[in-house]
Amino acid sequence: MMHVKLFLTFLLFGLSVSGQTEIQLILNGAENHRIDKVDAFDLSQVEINKYKFKDTLLLRFKKNNIDCYNIRYYENGKMYRQQIWLDPGKTIVKAHIDDDNLVIDTVLNSPFYYQVADFNEEYRSLFKNRDSTGLNTFLLNRFEENSNNPFSLNIGLYYLTLNQNKKDQLQKLKALIDGQAGRFSWFLLFPMVSGRLDKLLTVKKIDFAKFSFINENKRKTAIKLDGAEFYVIDCWFLACMPCIAQHKEIKENLEKLRSRNVEVIGVSTDRDWKKWKTYLTDHNYTWANFTEDKSLAFTKELSIAAFPTYLILNKDGEILESFNSFRDVLKRFQLVE
Repeated sequence: MMHVKLFLTFLLFGLSVSGQTEIQLILNGAENHRIDKVDAFDLSQVEINKYKFKDTLLLRFKKNNIDCYNIRYYENGKMYRQQIWLDPGKTIVKAHIDDDNLVIDTVLNSPFYYQVADFNEEYRSLFKNRDSTGLNTFLLNRFEENSNNPFSLNIGLYYLTLNQNKKDQLQKLKALIDGQAGRFSWFLLFPMVSGRLDKLLTVKKIDFAKFSFINENKRKTAIKLDGAEFYVIDCWFLACMPCIAQHKEIKENLEKLRSRNVEVIGVSTDRDWKKWKTYLTDHNYTWANFTEDKSLAFTKELSIAAFPTYLILNKDGEILESFNSFRDVLKRFQLVE
């Protein structure tokens, strides 16, 4: 992410009358690589474009609004990628490959790219200083400023993650999202923010009898809360790298949690039972684990679209708190500072 703000004093291109967005993508230093192919798609994956490699490509999207794009270069099975927010119209993006990353050098005719860079820099500063009041005010103000474009939902996701256990703060976000009247319901982040927000505000208890799961013996079963005072429901899937990384933390702290009368139950959205079971066996993960059935009813019921999500329940199935980091779970039970 760039930290230098660039002020553009002129426009290289005007907006196309058809509303089409054109991104001229230039890869500097391409002669040092053997790129096989390139693909580019909007975050919601409505438009997915694939290209034979050239050091200069013209990417076309039928967009007339600010949107987020994923750009990926492939070299001998290795992928270099970057995600960028851009204005509609005609834009030039210059980039290079540095080690394992695709690095954006310059973006011309898209001031919004640099507004996002400024947002990220200010967010990191406030977060680093642990200024929760200032951070919440900053995020709500920026949401209002971007209420006419889908980046507002990206901001909303930050806010929701920080305040998911504070209903008074969540009500402030709900008022802003309600004010958008579903204008960006098509955007990928909408269910992660609006849907999850509604569930955090309304669902107080989980009735596991409503849901069907598959156990490690490949049998349909129900989850029963029996024998502990508290439960950590770990919602995850195999392709989620943070989920996989945090399973190591679960294994290291499992006995410590049990000493606090806390049990962990994994709920995976994976469809390939064999791969899921092999993963658990190979890593010797011994806490209770289940996959959802094909309906994915459990995660859909709770509008869980960000992974990992950890739900803290009491023995009656009442939701006490939720987190997206296992370290926060450990803090909740006073196992780390």
